[in-house]
Amino acid sequence: MKFTEFFWDFDGTLFDTYPRINRAVHKSLHEMGIDVSPEELLPVLKRSLGHVYRTFAPGREKEASEIYHSHAEDEGYESMQPYPGAERILQSVLEHGGRNYLYTLRSATSLQALEHYGLTKYFSDFVTHENGFPGKPAPDALQYLMEKHCLTPENCVMIGDRDIDLNSGINAGMSCALFDPDHFYDDFDTQYRYTSLFEMMEDLVWDHQTKDLCVSDMLQLQLQLQALHPNWGAVNDPQKALKWLLWVVGEIGEVVDVAKKNSGKSLMEPGFARERLVEELTDVSMYFNDVLNCYGISAEEFSEAYYNKMQKNLHRNYDQEHKDRYGK
Repeated sequence: MKFTEFFWDFDGTLFDTYPRINRAVHKSLHEMGIDVSPEELLPVLKRSLGHVYRTFAPGREKEASEIYHSHAEDEGYESMQPYPGAERILQSVLEHGGRNYLYTLRSATSLQALEHYGLTKYFSDFVTHENGFPGKPAPDALQYLMEKHCLTPENCVMIGDRDIDLNSGINAGMSCALFDPDHFYDDFDTQYRYTSLFEMMEDLVWDHQTKDLCVSDMLQLQLQLQALHPNWGAVNDPQKALKWLLWVVGEIGEVVDVAKKNSGKSLMEPGFARERLVEELTDVSMYFNDVLNCYGISAEEFSEAYYNKMQKNLHRNYDQEHKDRYGK
């Protein structure tokens, strides 16, 4: 684990809210008679709302801000959702002995969103607009949290999607990590740069060490592999699931072949035979996870079904079932 204290921005980092914000800004400017496309707005919006007003409504910044805030919360939580992998990385930080903190310029609506999605439990503390600290890239809020929790900057990392997020961390003396899936800040100088939260977890939290992967981790790894080779498979595509099922069967045959050609003793001891066995079993698992992705079966759905079936099996009377079915 590279750091123990993780400070998170909200918009564009933990939650994919920029489409929602973009719609509200576009609606506000349209009401002011300013025609600009959502595509033109987004890269400017990624700098800051203030930059949007100065760019497209110079001299009318206050008016634009007031109209924007009248539209900002028009939509429900369905347009304010966590990025894929957000809960997993927050959970993983805690599993490895770290702590999470929220530092956002957004209002308390960020806390409401965390509560709505069951993410509040992963945080040790929160700073929002209502706390009254100077805005980013000022370090005041981060310095307050470090002092309050007796933290040293060397153990801390500020994670955000914009330069002002990272600069607030730099100004507070801590490291910073950029989450930039759309490559808006390719020129920003930072040691840690990621396009997915799973990639970030693998590097910052796991530190590329072998871990006890959970179902969601394995599904995410398969998605990363498929992203590199889009012609291999698909998510939520049942037409391609049969292909992966056939691969599962093929790899089971490979497992059988290894077991058939080696003694039980050699398969139980460290060595080439055992390595082959584990490798082929891993292939079975990988293709099986591809099947889950093709059918859109989530880690939670599969885990619930697995647990329920196991509870049923733990309480089954197999001898009686066999007697009832076969009369013996």
